Amino acid sequence: MAYHSSNPSDPDVYHESDSCPTGQQIPAKNRVEGKGVGNRPCQQCAA
Repeated sequence: MAYHSSNPSDPDVYHESDSCPTGQQIPAKNRVEGKGVGNRPCQQCAA
């Protein structure tokens, strides 16, 4: 399941892997399910 950060200072990317180091740094209160509008895929998740 894709997720992204609701924090406006975070990059406009979405994550698809729970093991993504960048995605793991998103605090639970800022973590939102889905890709978000206009977000691009995280390069670390795609690797």
